[in-house]
Amino acid sequence: MATDSYGVEGIKVLARAHQSLIWARTRHGNQLRDALREYFPAALATFEDLTSRDALAVLSKAPNPDKAAKLTIKQIVIVLRRAGRQRNLEVRAQQIQEGLRSAQLTAPTALVEAFALTTAASVSIIEEMNQQIIELEVGLSEHFGKHQDAGIYRSLPGLGETLGPRVLGEFGDDPGRYATAKCRKNYAGTSPLTIASGKKRAVIAR
Repeated sequence: MATDSYGVEGIKVLARAHQSLIWARTRHGNQLRDALREYFPAALATFEDLTSRDALAVLSKAPNPDKAAKLTIKQIVIVLRRAGRQRNLEVRAQQIQEGLRSAQLTAPTALVEAFALTTAASVSIIEEMNQQIIELEVGLSEHFGKHQDAGIYRSLPGLGETLGPRVLGEFGDDPGRYATAKCRKNYAGTSPLTIASGKKRAVIAR
């Protein structure tokens, strides 16, 4: 029976928690998108990624389309700078202002006020998720760096400080777990698939 080290078990816990939090952020981002579509479509045209720091900072400042349309370039620059943006502040602020002031269908006042409250709540949740994801990434990188196989995984193309430890955690570090390289590919679901029927036989990639 394969037995992994406690170190790799810890990496697996962190990697899975990190992935789960990213999925949760995606769900909240989709909910935010659905809400904005109902009362603030200009925000959707302005921000491609609603979980980005620029989008969250501006929507936190002005979740109401009327308030957003009244934002000055200076106000937007201040908001972006506080959110961490350092480059192209004036240019990005002007782009955001133009987007937020673009023509859009309006919703009844009561619905706008209600949706603005839900947007503010969603923004706060996503901002906290972003912070926790960063902290988990730091912890994951630290644990990964202490493992003896970290150098091997880092040498593989496409495996960085997030995907590398995730792969290590799922495969484990027991040297006797996989008898051959094919066994490892079978576990990963990447072995070629053989399809046979009568005299016909084909081998295809998964």
